[in-house]
Amino acid sequence: MLLNHLKLSFRNLWKNRTLSFLNLLGLSIGIGSVLTLMFSVYAYYVADSMIPEQEHIYYLKTHLNDGNDYNEVVYPLLDKIKSTSPEVKAGTHLHGWGDVWLEAGDKEFQNTTTYADPEFFKVFGLPLKYGNHNTAFKEKYSIVLTDKVSKQFFGEENPVGKSLKAADTLNLTITGVLEPISPYSSFRLGVLLPNTLLKDNPIFKQQTNWNNSFSPIFLKLNPETDIALFEKKVDKLVQENYADPTVISRMEVMPHSEVRMDSIPVVEIIIAGNIATSFFVLLLVLVNLLNLNTSTMFRRTKDIAVRKILGGNSKGVITQFCLENGILVLFSILISSVLFFGFLLPKMNDVFGADFGEINFSLKNDYPVILGAIVLGILVTLVVGILPTLRFVSLPVSQGIKGKIDSAKGSFILRNSFIILQFSIAILFICIAIILNSQIGFMKKADLGFERDHVIVGNIDLDYKNMDAANSSFKGLLNDLEANPYVTHISTSQSVPSDYYFNYTTFYDPNTESDVRFRRSYTDDGYLKTLQIPLIEGRDFDSNIDNAEETPVIINRSAMEAFGWTTIEGKRLKYKNSDFIGNPIVGVMKDFHYQDLQNAVEPLVHYYRDEENLAKHRYLTVRVVDGKEKEIKNIIAAAFAKIDSRKNYTQGDLSDKVSGQYRLIDGMLKTVNVVALLTIFISCLGMFGLISFMAKRRIKEIGIRKVLGAGVLKIVVLLSKDYIILVGIGALIAFPIAWYMMSAWLGSFAYSITIQWWMFALAGSIAFFITAFTLGIQAIKSAMANPVKSLRTE
Repeated sequence: MLLNHLKLSFRNLWKNRTLSFLNLLGLSIGIGSVLTLMFSVYAYYVADSMIPEQEHIYYLKTHLNDGNDYNEVVYPLLDKIKSTSPEVKAGTHLHGWGDVWLEAGDKEFQNTTTYADPEFFKVFGLPLKYGNHNTAFKEKYSIVLTDKVSKQFFGEENPVGKSLKAADTLNLTITGVLEPISPYSSFRLGVLLPNTLLKDNPIFKQQTNWNNSFSPIFLKLNPETDIALFEKKVDKLVQENYADPTVISRMEVMPHSEVRMDSIPVVEIIIAGNIATSFFVLLLVLVNLLNLNTSTMFRRTKDIAVRKILGGNSKGVITQFCLENGILVLFSILISSVLFFGFLLPKMNDVFGADFGEINFSLKNDYPVILGAIVLGILVTLVVGILPTLRFVSLPVSQGIKGKIDSAKGSFILRNSFIILQFSIAILFICIAIILNSQIGFMKKADLGFERDHVIVGNIDLDYKNMDAANSSFKGLLNDLEANPYVTHISTSQSVPSDYYFNYTTFYDPNTESDVRFRRSYTDDGYLKTLQIPLIEGRDFDSNIDNAEETPVIINRSAMEAFGWTTIEGKRLKYKNSDFIGNPIVGVMKDFHYQDLQNAVEPLVHYYRDEENLAKHRYLTVRVVDGKEKEIKNIIAAAFAKIDSRKNYTQGDLSDKVSGQYRLIDGMLKTVNVVALLTIFISCLGMFGLISFMAKRRIKEIGIRKVLGAGVLKIVVLLSKDYIILVGIGALIAFPIAWYMMSAWLGSFAYSITIQWWMFALAGSIAFFITAFTLGIQAIKSAMANPVKSLRTE
């Protein structure tokens, strides 16, 4: 029986090979896309699954009265919480303090260095490939490696007990190696060092007070802990111990599962977008398949009636159609798997790998994805096999054997509804793509308050092996650049636009009783000139009169307005409750966008630092004459090639660096563009199949019309007009949904475009012309057929 069903299935698929091919193509592309998007979601949600009892792990989020928030707290708060809160089982700081260079023999690498407390493994319990949780941080000079770093130094060998030299002087003993960590995990680790190592560092000791918030803390709480009550306890400790608790609005106890989305908010948009897109693409594929299957059923009513006369039942007919669709789905899953592994997954890694790391498919760990694909295939088979069949198997035999299908007119309404749904989804994604393109174009071309073109930016934080020799060579390079006629300005600085540290300091003005939180950085006297940032009051830094001892500062307009000042004359930046006389403010610069346009311009202060202080600056910025960038880059690169350092010198254009801020959003744009093309392509596949079927069904009508004098254009309009109207209805449904969704998304940007009518007109036009082209191909072919052949009977 099954063999007979299989023979009939392959025969019917071959008989309707055009529609079968269209179904197979749409299914393969659709399922491949859904697999890729959902695999990224799956990888994201299981990335932290190796953390035991994650539901009991929390971190603290600081909310300020000015509306800002961050995940750091003052260093002593953790010990105070642990000593006063019995609901805390364990706690740890987790922060950086410079990435150390590690040496083993002739191998030398620098990796992300994270400092943690001895209770780190009591909080997180990350699985160890080698070593023991209880002894990993028992000794002061311990180090725990990730699996990747361990392989860098020792290959597959167990390195526990071996030594690494850190920063040329410190001998560390390897006490553990972590199991491989997913790149989507909340942990971006290279090596783990105990905080006890920093206790002897005078700068670290100076920062570990009740005034400087620089370290996130993580707590493992008892399962029965009342979080709201615990938050009140923490708030009380803040009010009792912080140097200035008046700036703190509240402390929020956040579940660890939210730390990734909290630290990179755009991740939430990407994950939600992937889920929604998967749903819509799958819905589109189902609707397309249902439409085409429903159409073919009209030609098979006689087959169904004959089966009934010969004793067949509805169950057998449904089984037959499910088997036909099951074969298509099976082949489409195999093709989509090839697409997934060979093209889609590598492409996704190209788009998002730089920010999240590359993900790879592992049969051992990711088998749920295969099971999900199988379940998805079964569901698709059942839906598209059963739903269209049920309506037709219920037709009386007398009507079915004559091919009369008047009682199935409701199917036309259903089919038209499906077409409207298809094109509503397709046009929705086209609208999103157009608006997203416009927003990214606006951000990349907006006036940022500085001139980014013809500016070379080089990273000079290279860990020099001989600082005195490096400073001497660097000074010579600066002299050469100043003498070069193609160089107009030079600057060295701690930061450049798009890469300012998240360093904040709160200053106080006793006259206005204002507390203002500043971003801060260090620059020389050439920074504003090089970037052409105008001053609105005062003067620029001047190496001839400024010195590092008094450290003059320049603030931006937002800072002056935050204090409520109208002038900076006689003003200094002072700390609250401090005897320090403050830093003299010598100038006010115009606001410029030192971070991306998703964020508003915050109060900013630049401290003066001499340009030749190579150890203190990270960037060399050079403005050059248009067209001479390559020549100057070669000069700078050649100079740094002669300086002995652990890192290689890298450089690029400031314009590229600024545009690089939008790499993640660019990735979203690429995804949306592909999905928009995919949805319109699948929709048009279905449309092509439907008009092919309708043309065959009305072949004699077309022949008669031609004999009576109807032209090609009239017949094309006859076949196409109903579908064009349906596309128009789909557009009317998609436009308000797109406007609502994108207005909400644009609201998350500090600076955004206004959605214009032409964006919807363009989306509708794209959908209309692609649909008209698709319909026109088949309609013209049918209209130009020989009427003699069309009217010939069997």
